[in-house]
This record gives sequence, C-alpha cells and structure tokens, in this order.
Amino acid sequence: MKKGQIISLDFIMSLVLVILAIGLVMQLSEIENYNFKDKELKDDVQIIGKTAATNLVNSSKIVCELVDSRDENKVLSYISNCLPDFNLSGYGICGWTEAACKTFDKYGKNNRKFKPVLKEFLGLPEDYSCFIKITGGRVNPDQNAVLLSDCEISPPALAKNVYAIELNAMIHNRVEGTTAKTIAVNKNELEQCMIYGPDAVYCHMYPATIKFMVWKNE
Repeated sequence: MKKGQIISLDFIMSLVLVILAIGLVMQLSEIENYNFKDKELKDDVQIIGKTAATNLVNSSKIVCELVDSRDENKVLSYISNCLPDFNLSGYGICGWTEAACKTFDKYGKNNRKFKPVLKEFLGLPEDYSCFIKITGGRVNPDQNAVLLSDCEISPPALAKNVYAIELNAMIHNRVEGTTAKTIAVNKNELEQCMIYGPDAVYCHMYPATIKFMVWKNE
C-alpha cells in the first residue's frame, strides 16, 4: 500500500470517529434537554397544583361566607377551609341544569344559594384539569358532600405529571326549607360550632376529607 493511501485511510477513520463523537454528544444533549423539559413540567404542575389547592380552601369566590346573624345578606367575612355543600334542590333557582347553575353563580346573581368551584377560581390555566372527591361532610356519615365544579368526574388515567393532595375541611350544608342556601354561616352558628363542634344543635358544619388532583392536559 502506498504512503498516500495510508494517509487517506487514516483521515477517513478519524473523520468517522469525529462524526460518531458528534452524534453521541448530540444524543446526550437531546436526552439532557428532554430531562430538563420533563423536570420543568413537573415543577410547573406542582406550583400550579399547590396554588389551586390553596385557592380551593381560601378563595372568597369558593369558601363559606360569614354573615350577620340578623341579616344574612350582610357578608362580614369569609371562612377558610369551609366549603358549601351543593344541595340538588338548588338546581331549581337556575333552570335545573348543572351548566346553568355554574353560570348563574359565576356572575354574582342576587340571592345566591351556592358557590361552584370553577377552574378559573382555582387559578388553573385552560390547558389544566382537576379532580375533586369529598369523603364525609354531611350529618349522615354514610353520605358524602358534593361540590358543583367544572373539574373532571374521574381522576386522570394517562396524565404523566399529577399533583395530588388530601385536604381537611369543614362542609356547610344548612338547608332551610327549599332554599338550599349553604354558602352563608351566621355568627351564632359559627360560635356554636366552635364551642360544641358538629354535634351542636345549630351547627351545620361537618368535617370532610377532600382528595384534590391537578394535571396538565397533554
């Protein structure tokens, strides 16, 4: 073999090795970039999920209203970790449909009877979904309270990154006749609940556990 041919062969082999090395570096870079994006998505879901969980039990648009004992239309404050049960008889005041009830209360109609848990109230972006399940929250221990919401009716089956938490809360489900007004807790009732607990005659707040999940739609 001539000297020029040997040099050419060595050059070709070196070039092949350089190309392989570049390919390996690019592949490792793609893997690192994928891992970074995956971690970034997980971090985003955790941050947004924690914010939504905080809003669920603290937002004035969602939690119970503390009202004057003499005038229940006079809102004094809002009660964190107290959520109003949605009594089905409340459908009648807004057209007997779930969608109508959400819209009815969303825009602050007068004489509101309940509060829907809407994703925008939770601070969730449009490409996120949620799931809420309540255990307890009613005087009958065999029954579970209900929240009217636009969350999904079942937990995610395929979502890769999910934020999940269990929250302890009180559910208020006082119903006077057919009014189904559960959002208002008057001062006298709150005092009864604080002193004597759920067993008090005039206390209609019952402990519950809320399973709350948030995920990004993919």
